[in-house]
Amino acid sequence: MRIVHISHSYYPVLGGKEIALQRLAEELVKLGHEVHIITATCGAKDRPREEVLKGVHVHRIRSWRLHYPDLTIPKEMPSNIIENADIVHGWSQNSYFTYKVCREAKKLGKPVVMYFLGVDYLQHHYNPFIRLFGYPYQKWITKNVVKITDLALVTNEYERGLLKEKYGIDGVTLPHGVDEIYLKLPDMTEYFREKYGIESKIIAYIGRIHPTKGLDLLVEAFAEVVKQIPDVMLIVAGKGDEKYLRECMKLAKKLEIEEKIIYLGYIPEDDKIALIDAAEAVVLPSKHAGESYPLLLDEVLARGKLVVMTVRSKILEFRTKFYERNIITSLGNAKSLAHTITNLLLKNKKSALTGNRVSDEIRILSWNIIARRLVKLYDQVIRR
Repeated sequence: MRIVHISHSYYPVLGGKEIALQRLAEELVKLGHEVHIITATCGAKDRPREEVLKGVHVHRIRSWRLHYPDLTIPKEMPSNIIENADIVHGWSQNSYFTYKVCREAKKLGKPVVMYFLGVDYLQHHYNPFIRLFGYPYQKWITKNVVKITDLALVTNEYERGLLKEKYGIDGVTLPHGVDEIYLKLPDMTEYFREKYGIESKIIAYIGRIHPTKGLDLLVEAFAEVVKQIPDVMLIVAGKGDEKYLRECMKLAKKLEIEEKIIYLGYIPEDDKIALIDAAEAVVLPSKHAGESYPLLLDEVLARGKLVVMTVRSKILEFRTKFYERNIITSLGNAKSLAHTITNLLLKNKKSALTGNRVSDEIRILSWNIIARRLVKLYDQVIRR
């Protein structure tokens, strides 16, 4: 099968959507399919316009961007690639780039599958300007994307319900997966502690460094945690907005806890798993109202560890109610987050998943299984 994915960004951009697409595309190649990615030149740095990465054919087309990634506009249309496709799969109904290219695919008679990600989340965005102007755009583009979609995919039942209620289209729930290494690798706690020389208790932040991800909120909360529990370190792993990172570290200095925070930057996958294993909990202090399926959540649960999560996203809040024993939620402010982390450390709470990482209840699946399910859905759409 010749599969063409459409996304305004791909490697070297490293966001949740981009990583999910990359993992899925690579698994589809392993299953014997010819996989192409049509993406934008924006954010690709010095990568070539055409390249093959782990068997995936990447085509970067000239585009311009109106500040926000979702407002990426293609300057050209790769009709020759689309014409040879058996199926076209778009990523995110919020992306004008994805909509424009998928609309061309529809004109060329190709079946279109769309992953709906963050349905109507701008209605609840923390920035009033984005709520005022972004939400009408989001409703407009979603309505237009629905018209060209042959199969709607969602990662969770909450968004499936939203789509049906507000846009009249019934979707199929297909979650993201995890790399098999998260399900198979033995405990790496001692490896991490020896490599980085850390003996204290560990609270971990892992992910993109960006204002919407709430690292500043975690730093402010951690200052209160340290007052009651001195023997704890905050380990931060990830890359992103360097200006924002400096602001967070300046805040740590102001709160006199800079020596209690270790910033590792980007770490390899084995070290990331080891950090998860060594941590008392991994914190997701997100301010992002559209957070729907952070890959880190299932990665942490696959290792049998606890997650502390702020409640800012209605989508994520609905999804995580099925993981009550393994996810501790907190209000989206520093005082509440500090109280939650402190109680966790004082009570020495353990995850209910320890020793039983892949239970039927939490349904954590590998990317290989997700890819196989997706191929069956593609076949059904093609045969219509």
